[in-house]
Amino acid sequence: MQSKGAKATEDQVAAWRALYRADSLLFGHLNNLLRSRLGMTYFEREVLSTLTDAGGRLRMASLAAELMISRSGATRLVNKMETKDGWVVRATSASDRRAIWAELTPSGREALAATQPVVDAVVSTFFADHLDAAELPRITKALDRLATANPGSADFDCGL
Repeated sequence: MQSKGAKATEDQVAAWRALYRADSLLFGHLNNLLRSRLGMTYFEREVLSTLTDAGGRLRMASLAAELMISRSGATRLVNKMETKDGWVVRATSASDRRAIWAELTPSGREALAATQPVVDAVVSTFFADHLDAAELPRITKALDRLATANPGSADFDCGL
């Protein structure tokens, strides 16, 4: 690891750009297919998936943190999904009226299930088919290490 203010090497910049390009292209493929086939964005799918992983409900602040988006962004997204699609509902807790929860609806569960063939096709066609099976654990380990090493808060100072 380099110290603050260190100059990136050409190899480091090349790896960074390759990661950015691959991520952007893979995200674009998945988002476009979800939109065209199911009328859903990638981020809407992530809301449904995150709620499913949490047992069907999460506080809005926790949902925003899990999605790595702002609280206001999560509020707008959940509001759209509640009013337009009916995939989620917002609820308050009897014990804490200040806390707002996002809850997955049965139609949200169905919508999430409908995304799986699209996700599987994108992961296979645009990602896994271009990698050797032996590369996948190394890539996973490297990307997990990057995610763990980088804070997900606005308090992070990269030394600039």
